[in-house]
Amino acid sequence: MFKHSLFFILSICLFALPIHAKQLLVVTEDLPPLQVTQEDGKIGGAMVDIVTLLLEEAQIDYHLQMYPWARTYDIALKQDNALIFSILRSESREKDFHWIGQIYTLKSYLVGLKDNSKIKINNLDDAKQYAVGTIRDDLAETYLKEKGFAEDKNLYISSKYTRLWQMLYNGRTTLAFTNSTVWPHEIKTAGLDPSKIAIHYEIPDISTKLYIAANKNLDEQTVSKLKHALTRIKSDGRHQAILDKWKI
Repeated sequence: MFKHSLFFILSICLFALPIHAKQLLVVTEDLPPLQVTQEDGKIGGAMVDIVTLLLEEAQIDYHLQMYPWARTYDIALKQDNALIFSILRSESREKDFHWIGQIYTLKSYLVGLKDNSKIKINNLDDAKQYAVGTIRDDLAETYLKEKGFAEDKNLYISSKYTRLWQMLYNGRTTLAFTNSTVWPHEIKTAGLDPSKIAIHYEIPDISTKLYIAANKNLDEQTVSKLKHALTRIKSDGRHQAILDKWKI
């Protein structure tokens, strides 16, 4: 009788102990100046500042890791405790994640080298006569394939941004799909000269809003805490203050 009573009391005590939330794995790619590996090896950048502020505001324990985009995206799809940023939201991705909220807005472009005077693009179909480079598993890859571009015909996919720009500069491709903020930094990182780039076409119908998103199996309580925390840091000006600090 005593043993049964003791077991019951211990069970009640254990049940009453606080349950700590599982540490979140936060994954991102190297995308200066939004997120970048700094000289000291730490991960920094405007979106990193926003996301770390968000997680601190939500009082959620986390571990931040940076990988190439394809691996980042794969982790976010497969690990229940994963968050991902900065990710473009699209119809094809909608059901795969909990969308915590928008953290930045971009414009998307097709760019080429200034000294290539033969490039003439008035609409996206015009670009199909050229070799276009993009990043694997990026929304741009999906977008271009949906618009009729074919891999190794007029679409060439790289796993890293350095390779994307090297292919453009060495003539393997004629155009690269990029956005309004990150391309000068990516080109410098590749050891190339960004002043040689010309913008040839603005993509009119692709999502340009960057989000932080969570694996679809992350528990609803944590998702709710993150959404409310993002609302607070936007409404009180802390989100905008970070963008102002980084001048983006």
